[in-house]
Amino acid sequence: MQPWLFILVNMAVAAFVGGLTNHFAIKMLFHPRQAIYLLGKRIPFTPGLIPKRKSQIAESLGDVVASYLVTTEGLRELLEQEKFRQAAADKLNDKLTEIARMEPGLTLQAIGTKYWGEEGWTARKAEWSGTIRDYLHNGLDQVWTNRGWSSRTIAETVPGWSGETIINWSQMAENMIVNALREEILSPRGQRLLRQLASGMLDKAGGFLGALAGIFMDEDKMIERLTPILLEQLGGETVRTAIRGMIAKQLEAAGGWTLEQTVSRFAAGEEPLVWMKLKLDAVLRLEERFEQLEAYDISQWLLRNEDLWRKWVQTVLGASFNLLNRNMHTIIEAIELPSLVKQQVEKFPIERLEHIILSVSGKEFKAITWLGAVLGGLIGLFQSIFILWIM
Repeated sequence: MQPWLFILVNMAVAAFVGGLTNHFAIKMLFHPRQAIYLLGKRIPFTPGLIPKRKSQIAESLGDVVASYLVTTEGLRELLEQEKFRQAAADKLNDKLTEIARMEPGLTLQAIGTKYWGEEGWTARKAEWSGTIRDYLHNGLDQVWTNRGWSSRTIAETVPGWSGETIINWSQMAENMIVNALREEILSPRGQRLLRQLASGMLDKAGGFLGALAGIFMDEDKMIERLTPILLEQLGGETVRTAIRGMIAKQLEAAGGWTLEQTVSRFAAGEEPLVWMKLKLDAVLRLEERFEQLEAYDISQWLLRNEDLWRKWVQTVLGASFNLLNRNMHTIIEAIELPSLVKQQVEKFPIERLEHIILSVSGKEFKAITWLGAVLGGLIGLFQSIFILWIM
């Protein structure tokens, strides 16, 4: 064989072997998918590297993501960036504006029935009302029983309760009562009441004195004389002191009442905690509130109050991001990011993973295949020259 042909054949064979070896090496990353057995024994290198080590890769990837990629510090830095906060606010503002303009007459009921159906929305309302009610009742139980508020006195509960406070409140109450009595006496209703009192006094006087009083003084004259006397007495220090002392005495006694005793005075024999829950339900009227809320036109409100809710969006998002920032470590621990990543990677199809890797690195893998062919050809060249030199 001619030397040049010998060299050419050796180079071609070596290049073919080198390229084919690298090609199979790349394919063996993903193939075969399952282990292949021959005569009951597993053939080496089956399954492929990635299918065989999928669990270990998933675990390592989860650790890498949790330790280096999605970290508490990184997420906190992201939430603190003004650019990120503004982008989130802009996205939400644009979405709300789009809803207001594209869906006129939008109500909470329409949204609820769209996602859950009419029966589902009715069930959701009842569920939410019950949840809120249970939450409030449980909170009341917690405060009233577990934290001992039922046995706390009014003096312990009301901030700043003291002798000086009682005096100040007594003076305020005294002024309110005296002023209210003054206005009532001078009002038409008060004058009618005084006229009735005067008529009753004349009727009860009877006899000669009653007749004499009726001759010289009628009801109107008595009212004209009685009104300034009453007003003068109300403005006098004696009456004011008596009213103030009575109020102070009642407040001082009330300071020693426990909250349970205080509520019992209004509960009319009913258990205080049960009475408070009933009053709370009567004040909140959750079902009625939900009915009012679900009929409200959200679109019109959004269009009319755009400047207002845009400020609210900024404020609410800022508060939400701050809350997330403060609790980021707890949140990351709660979601168990390494375990979550591992589960998702293990569920990810090998075929899809192969497609992604080849679509990203296909050119590099081809270059590796050709590099194997080139190196094989060079090895064949040197080998041929070496053999010819020896021969």
